[in-house]
Amino acid sequence: MKSIRILIICLLFSFNNIAQVTSLDSVIVQGYLQSVPYRNASSAVGLVRQADWERYSPAVMLPSLNTIPGVRMEERSPGSYRLAIRGSSLRSPFGVRNVRLYYNQLPFTDPGGNTYLNLFSPLAFNTLEIQKGPAGSAYGAGTGGVLIGSSDTAAQDLLNIRFLHGSYGLNQFDAAADLSSTAMDNRIQFSNQHSDGYRDHTSMRRTYGSWTGKIKQGEKASLSILALYSDLWYQTPGALTLSQYKDNPRQARPAAGMFPSAETANAAIRQKTFYSGIHEQINATDNLKFDFAVYGAWTGVTNPTIRNYEKRTEPHYGGRFSTSYRRDIGKSVMILTGGGEYQQGHFKTEVFKNAGGQPDSLQTADAITPQNALVFAQVKFMLPGGWVPSAGLSWNRNSVEIRRETVVPNTIFETRYNGEWAPRFALSKQFGAVTVYGVVAKGFSPPTTSELLPSTSIINSGLQAEWGWNYELGARGRILNQKLWYDLNVYYFRLNDAIVQRRDGSGADYFENAGSTKQFGFESYITYNLLSYPDRPWGIQAWLSYALQQYTYDEFVQLQTEFSGNRIPGVAKQVFQAGIDVKGPWNSYIHGSYQYTDPIWLNDGNTEKADAFHLVAARIGSQLFRNFSWFAGADNLLNVTYSLGNDINAAGGRYYNAAAKRNYYVGLGFHLKKDLPSQRARFR
Repeated sequence: MKSIRILIICLLFSFNNIAQVTSLDSVIVQGYLQSVPYRNASSAVGLVRQADWERYSPAVMLPSLNTIPGVRMEERSPGSYRLAIRGSSLRSPFGVRNVRLYYNQLPFTDPGGNTYLNLFSPLAFNTLEIQKGPAGSAYGAGTGGVLIGSSDTAAQDLLNIRFLHGSYGLNQFDAAADLSSTAMDNRIQFSNQHSDGYRDHTSMRRTYGSWTGKIKQGEKASLSILALYSDLWYQTPGALTLSQYKDNPRQARPAAGMFPSAETANAAIRQKTFYSGIHEQINATDNLKFDFAVYGAWTGVTNPTIRNYEKRTEPHYGGRFSTSYRRDIGKSVMILTGGGEYQQGHFKTEVFKNAGGQPDSLQTADAITPQNALVFAQVKFMLPGGWVPSAGLSWNRNSVEIRRETVVPNTIFETRYNGEWAPRFALSKQFGAVTVYGVVAKGFSPPTTSELLPSTSIINSGLQAEWGWNYELGARGRILNQKLWYDLNVYYFRLNDAIVQRRDGSGADYFENAGSTKQFGFESYITYNLLSYPDRPWGIQAWLSYALQQYTYDEFVQLQTEFSGNRIPGVAKQVFQAGIDVKGPWNSYIHGSYQYTDPIWLNDGNTEKADAFHLVAARIGSQLFRNFSWFAGADNLLNVTYSLGNDINAAGGRYYNAAAKRNYYVGLGFHLKKDLPSQRARFR
């Protein structure tokens, strides 16, 4: 306890060269096909930058993403992530659905609608831009939003090596090297992580490697190349009932009736992914630009569960094209943007009887062919007086064919969602250092391949696409002598045919449409420079994040049960976070943060809910000699028992996945700067 008190007291005194009090005004965001300063964006957007990643443990992305209001990332066990934007986790047993990811300008979400975000090591992202709300006018299916991630191709270090050790068997090694020449920039990244986990049967191993190359083609063009490989294995302990959770939150799911325990079934996921793509940008003239991206990917998954043993192979490919034209019209500027995207996959899913973690007799085999296509266009005007109206529209075609090969003759199920239009209208006005904006947008999201063919192996032929309209007002800017930055927005989203998750007695998930929802929300993110020196890298900054999410079912009747008016499960009504960042001499730093999360309903009937919880975290560090640095930190300093990543609507009340109690980590880094002559002099 003494060490904890010392750590908290230090919050008052010191902090980071890495997490400098940098201005958000100058940051450029990429959403909706235009590069604009963050302050001027006509959308609800959150940014996770290098300084935000380095407030927390380098082992996980969760706490950094969760500082963005409206964004909720959960971890049922190490490696098993769930990401929701404004309640999009309604339909996510794990992973990322109803949200699209683009990485280094390449489409990363597969044509089946699934995003394997857990394959990435945290070091893969330098920045992560989060566009919240329906973004179908430019990015197609998905009512939750869009993630736009990028790696660091302009790093200041020639070589960066980091060792990390922490509680519950955490060990991690990260390395990144930047090799540049007059013709090409190269960045190579490697990460290896192992954790025993807090709960029983929660070991995890991940090996990640990537190469990013940028070929210099002069002032008018650039070609980027990406290749990455990830090998992830993690055990899945299963959710607990309330009595099991209270009795021993660290236990894995025990045997129940005809179902074995998670440990007896050797329940786990082995996930391998190879991804490669190229991205070309051409500035034909000062006013005309072209953008091309093509990729190919392969993912293989094996998943022994309590119910069965599943094998999946998911090769897919696709591309994206866009063009932008700018023209001055008197004192105004018009920007026209248009393009298209296409993806196709050739998936194979086989389900076997699980014999203690080994495949036994074949039960079902399915060939799955998902296909997505969209075309989009947008017009934007920059008018005198700071007025910026814009309008966008996309046409979408989504289809999935499932051929059950274990039935003779083969049974073919096909679903098509043709002619889906996704319009978006936005208007913003600049008032000095403040921008006010309004948005009206329609979004839609067809069921993913994992929802049409869930772990029950029963093809869901009746599942419909969900769709809805979002209305939003927001403001962002600076006040109080430029010391306080704020980003505020309020929205109302009405979703129809909402897809919700359910679980049967074995823990297998299945999905159904749940009528309509009403989703009202308020989001705020504020930073305040308490102390700064223009001529010194010292300072103190405080930040605050708050989300109010008043989400209810509007019309939802299941058989004879009325759920209309109930709170939507899996979403906390209020989430509040605050923190302080202090930087001092010798590149010393300390970060401290606090989070409060409201109780969360666990089923549609609102009969059971998870308790509210409070979390406190801290990290300190400094430069050690010229090329070395050290850091140390702790999570869950209050030693709270809480469930992170609840299984919603689970049969038998198996809702709870306990998160780690108080845990610590320490790390050492080696950094070799790109200034080679001076570096050599230092080592003489």
